[in-house]
Amino acid sequence: MNMLLVDSGEDDSWIEELTRCLPDFDVRSSVGDVDLAEVTHVAMWRLPDEQLAAMPNLEAICTMGAGFDHLDLDALPDVPIVRLVDPAMANDIALYVLSWVIHFQRGLDRFIANQPSATWRGDVVTVFQRDYSVGVFGSGAIGQVVLDTCAHHGYATLGWSRSNHDRPLNQFFTDCDLVVDLVPLSSATRGVIGAGELAALGDGVLINVGRGATVDTDALLGALDGDLRAAVLDVFDVEPLPANSPLWSHDKVTVTPHIAGRSDPTTAAPIIAASIAELRSGSLPAATIQRSGMLKHRSPKAPSA
Repeated sequence: MNMLLVDSGEDDSWIEELTRCLPDFDVRSSVGDVDLAEVTHVAMWRLPDEQLAAMPNLEAICTMGAGFDHLDLDALPDVPIVRLVDPAMANDIALYVLSWVIHFQRGLDRFIANQPSATWRGDVVTVFQRDYSVGVFGSGAIGQVVLDTCAHHGYATLGWSRSNHDRPLNQFFTDCDLVVDLVPLSSATRGVIGAGELAALGDGVLINVGRGATVDTDALLGALDGDLRAAVLDVFDVEPLPANSPLWSHDKVTVTPHIAGRSDPTTAAPIIAASIAELRSGSLPAATIQRSGMLKHRSPKAPSA
């Protein structure tokens, strides 16, 4: 018998959907009394390293989200780790972004600011979609969905990635009214959006739905105290965002608690099940995380009888 341990907290829908998709597995919640020696697979957000180390028959780990930089890969057991690549999540992020693009393009933030003074229209200038440029910094797979969604609704769009761009980075920021940060975090991208990039953005808007540490927070606060119109932040250097962070109280900042791209068990469970089936067949899924010095000479275990 194969056992899948699911780090689902109190969300029973994960157990229900994974049980449906994996009928030959005993799917258990991480809450309760489970014999860790029986666990062959794990679906998790962030289980304690010592708990994973106590699973002698563990064959694979599947993450329940796309990101994995919150995990200490070197501390995890030497088994394949497969991240969740769910197209539905990319669409969820795109709709989150689109809602804020509409908010700022239509000047809703400025109308809201006028309300306390009973100002009917004030100096809010009409801007139509075709004249509002949305840039995606980090235009990979998810970034392209965001670009396509905004373009479908009539917005001018610009994409920039290290391997695919048609202008210098500062020029990209200059040419955008709103920039969506979707850059993955690495040593090269930590703090990549700094004072120079924010100055180039001018009175534009920054939306960060990628990784918090790709933005220099001190530089961002400085820009917000100057010309920058607003920042919508869904990700942060430290999560949860500490209560004493000045981002909470800045009148130009909107904080959301890392909810731009939600993992939906209904769409995610079949993808996790397919990854497990591929692993049991002896193959590594395309979404397997590459770890230097690990797994190079290791083949997945054959399916259990």
